[in-house]
Amino acid sequence: MVSRGSTQQSSAPYNRRIVLDVIRRQGEASRKELIDRVGLSPQTIANITQDLEDLDLIISKRQKGEKSRGQPPMSFALNPDGGDAIGISLELNHIASARVNLVGEMRDRREISADLRDPTTALVAMIKQVETLRLGALHPDRIWGVGVAMPGPFDAPDLAFKGPTVFEKWRGLEIFTALEDAIGLPVYYNVDSVAGAVGESLFGAASDTNRFFYLYMGAGLGGTLMIDRAAYTGANGNATEIGHIPVERNGRQCSCGNRGCVETYLSLHALSESIAGPGALLSSDEIEKRLNENDSTIHDWCRSVAPYLQQVICTVENMLDPQMIVLGGAVPGALWQAILTYAQPLLHSVRSGGTIQNARRVVISSQAGDSALLGAAVLPIYEKLTPRIDVLTQGRAEEMDSAQKKIERRFRI
Repeated sequence: MVSRGSTQQSSAPYNRRIVLDVIRRQGEASRKELIDRVGLSPQTIANITQDLEDLDLIISKRQKGEKSRGQPPMSFALNPDGGDAIGISLELNHIASARVNLVGEMRDRREISADLRDPTTALVAMIKQVETLRLGALHPDRIWGVGVAMPGPFDAPDLAFKGPTVFEKWRGLEIFTALEDAIGLPVYYNVDSVAGAVGESLFGAASDTNRFFYLYMGAGLGGTLMIDRAAYTGANGNATEIGHIPVERNGRQCSCGNRGCVETYLSLHALSESIAGPGALLSSDEIEKRLNENDSTIHDWCRSVAPYLQQVICTVENMLDPQMIVLGGAVPGALWQAILTYAQPLLHSVRSGGTIQNARRVVISSQAGDSALLGAAVLPIYEKLTPRIDVLTQGRAEEMDSAQKKIERRFRI
């Protein structure tokens, strides 16, 4: 489903976002296609496309096809060189960073080892990474901002900044204000599962899907429900913390205080401790190497946790009825594939059987391993490109405020 444009004068930013979103989703779109999909007048579409070309956000070219009288129609596509964004993914023992263009291509990627449990160390490392990536940009003045993804949740007293998946010396998120001041760019941050879901929505497996659930495996296990290209956040921004759903009565002790939470069984931390012992955290390269060598220990683990994946998928489908579930995160796609294979057949749910197409019931992200990194870089792009109702209502609120001020001046209220 494509959002429709608005004819309100205050809705120009919203309409530009809708046109950009249609072009992004289709790859290319003619003026006629934009008129048909968005529902705005030909003149409005002509004005918007001209504005977007002037801003270097889109490029135009003549369509190729059968010969006909006159010039072939113009089509529009996102301009890969229209701007870049920088993404940073924080894990306990390393920081990955990348510069990504407007079509989701990684232009540069960096990774360093660092103990990020200390916020000062993390801040210095992030500043260095941003400056290095900015210097390598074709147009350093077109860096839209910096996105940061890290384990969550952020604002849940019993869960935030606790356990093996988080940074123990952090007591808040003031570090990102300090980062913004140091680099002079806007900084957007979110939990890794939300960042990964946003990346999948814009440039990944769910780019043509409006309602999907993203299951993120990192040191812990997280999830995000995306509805019309926006993450459902719940009352306090901590919705779908699926890793802390208990699946075993009197099971393993979890850092949240409960026992038997699913992430104590199905997560990178659980895998690492099972294979390498307490305190270990296997790298993606090590996991992939073991899988390629058919290491029996990792396959035994995948087989043992497959029932938990079955439970998670069944629970998500019955509770939320998403169009699909995307499996991603900081682990290789091959690990998800092994677990998913052992989880077959999946449990019955509202998504199984009948006329529903199961081919896209559960898919594995093509970005698995870099999901959070791409998602982090996409956060600034998402803020600029994605049509959201708050953009429309903000414009109307500003219009109403301006009208009220005119009335006050006229009648000296």
